[in-house]
Amino acid sequence: MSVAITGCALPASPDGGPRDQQPPIILTASIRLGSTGIEAEKATWTFDEYVVLASPQQNMLSSPPLPAGTTYELKGKTLVISWPEPLLDSSTYVLQWGNTVRDLHEGNVLKGIQWVFSTGNALDSGELRGQVIDPWSGKGVKDAAVCLYPADVGDSCVMGPARYATRSNDSGYYHFTYLRENMSYALRAFADADGNNKLSTGEITPIAVTATAQAQRYVESAPYDLAPPLPLLSATAIADSLLDWTPWGEDSAGVFSFTYVHGCGPMIGDSLAYPNARPIVIQLKGKLGVYAEWTSMTPCATQKGEVHGLPPGKYTLQAFYDQNGNGVLDAGDYWEVQQPETRIFAKDPIEIKAQWTIESTWEIDRYDPIYWGVH
Repeated sequence: MSVAITGCALPASPDGGPRDQQPPIILTASIRLGSTGIEAEKATWTFDEYVVLASPQQNMLSSPPLPAGTTYELKGKTLVISWPEPLLDSSTYVLQWGNTVRDLHEGNVLKGIQWVFSTGNALDSGELRGQVIDPWSGKGVKDAAVCLYPADVGDSCVMGPARYATRSNDSGYYHFTYLRENMSYALRAFADADGNNKLSTGEITPIAVTATAQAQRYVESAPYDLAPPLPLLSATAIADSLLDWTPWGEDSAGVFSFTYVHGCGPMIGDSLAYPNARPIVIQLKGKLGVYAEWTSMTPCATQKGEVHGLPPGKYTLQAFYDQNGNGVLDAGDYWEVQQPETRIFAKDPIEIKAQWTIESTWEIDRYDPIYWGVH
């Protein structure tokens, strides 16, 4: 006797094919990319599919800023940006879309859009490039707001909208484009968690400042740091302190013999200049902190130091220009117009070995603009 067992499959929706991974495509725009002589009260972009907007007031940046009260809305597959007041005369506008636009169903983001147009008869061609650094580590600071203001602006400018704004990349570098060539700006950088390129009243954050920075026509062979470095101190940074340590015995420790030259400053004509000469503090730093330090008061002088009883291990040489002569590394204060003091690092690490004397020479860079207090 045989038994036949039969059944039917559960109902299921038809296979819709592979998942859509393509971002929306711009089909038409009312203001052509790179156009000039614009006098419009709004701009529209039509896409090949329905889209959604993610906080356009925060994510879509305009340099210069669009007028207060600008609105962002969707009409079918069309994005409409309307401004209630005329745009600035003879100005190049750069709209950076960020992550604002994504498709309705899959959330694919339209990235890398930078829409440029001018209310004048030509696009501005000036650029400004540089780096935001942590002055105590020498490393770049990522995702800082970097803002340009009129050259004669006051300290409170960081509370309001910037004339131009961008963000530093993962290495701390920033890049402004389409600026008015040979025009000077006040340059600021600060931590900006909400991404609106300004500080709220009472918000506490480190702020980097330089007196003026000038937009220049881009030259391909120019270095990527045309503007002076912007020293932005981490809010959690703590200065290294001198250790209270006991030297090890000679059989298990090493000796460090050190020759250093307090840099003489840049050349002016055939002479060395050191108008900003102030004490420089040199430190030998190990795993636990600073084991020794020397203070040099005399530029261009060769000096020596020696440390006995050092535990074996890796050490580094660092120094800071003691702007106020108090012997410690100061964090600075933007509102008191005090720059953070900046560390300088020797290029080569030091390996201390038991029963060895390690000798080292360091000519502290006299051409370093940070060393000379040029911010």
